[in-house]
Amino acid sequence: MARCPECVGVMEYNSNLKMMVCTSCGLTLSRTELDRTWKEIRERNIEETDEYDKKKQKKKEWLEWYQSSNKNKY
Repeated sequence: MARCPECVGVMEYNSNLKMMVCTSCGLTLSRTELDRTWKEIRERNIEETDEYDKKKQKKKEWLEWYQSSNKNKY
């Protein structure tokens, strides 16, 4: 079952239009456009996740450094 990239509603094939139509918001895309749109969304999410993980790792490393520098003072 295809999902709408705008509202995640159910997309149904309309044989008259030869397009996928969202039953919730009415977005109309060809199957190729729908596949391309979801691919772009997945790639963007992966990039955002990678960036988030990098920031999280950098904060963790800084915290470890900070804690180790405080242990040396006492």
